[in-house]
Amino acid sequence: MNPLEKQMQRWIWGGLILGVVALAALAMVVQTRKSPLPVLSEIRPFALTNQLGQAVGPRDLTSQVCVANVVFSRCPTQCHRLSRQMAELQKRIPEGVRLISLTADPSFDSPDVLRHYAERYGADAERWWFLTGAKSEVYRFAEKDLLFSVMDTGDANPRLEDRFIHSGTFVILDRKARMRAVVQSEEQDALDRIVTVVNQLKRERTP
Repeated sequence: MNPLEKQMQRWIWGGLILGVVALAALAMVVQTRKSPLPVLSEIRPFALTNQLGQAVGPRDLTSQVCVANVVFSRCPTQCHRLSRQMAELQKRIPEGVRLISLTADPSFDSPDVLRHYAERYGADAERWWFLTGAKSEVYRFAEKDLLFSVMDTGDANPRLEDRFIHSGTFVILDRKARMRAVVQSEEQDALDRIVTVVNQLKRERTP
C-alpha cells in the first residue's frame, strides 16, 4: 500500500469516526432531555451465524433489547477491553436483553473460534452471541444497519491492530430491532449509560 492510499484511508476513517460521534452526541442530547430516544437506523434482512453454529437473522433480534459491538478474536488491544466491558454488562443488565459481538475478521473467526473466544470472557451463549458469516454480509450489516465503522486495510503489516480498524462503540437496539442509541466505550460512565438506555427501552411501549 503506497503512502497516498494510506493517507486516504486515514481520512476515510476520520470521517467515519466523526459520523459515529455525531450520532452518539444526538442520542445523548435526546436522552438528557428525557425524551423518547430517536430511531437512528432500522435493521434490514441479514443472515449470519453465532458461535454455536446457529443461523441468526432479524427475527432473532426482535422482542428484546439488544446491545452490540465489534471485536475480533486475534485483536490484542481494544477488543480485549470491549469484551471485558460486555462481560460486565452481562452481569448488570436485566434478563431478556441480548448481547451481540460482530467480528471484524470473519475469514478467521469461524463459529468454533468465536466459541473459544466467548469462553474466555464467560459468555452465556443464551444471552451473548458472537456473529460471523460471509465478509460482505458481516460488513454490510455492521456498517449500513448498525452504523459501525469497520475496515480491512489489507495492510501486510504483522500487527493485527493495523489490519482491522473498527469502532470502539456500543449500539443499542429496541424490541423492534431499531437502532436507538450509541455509547462510546471510552467514556468513564459508558456501562452506566448503557444500562440506563437498556432499562429505558425495556419500559418503552412499542405499537
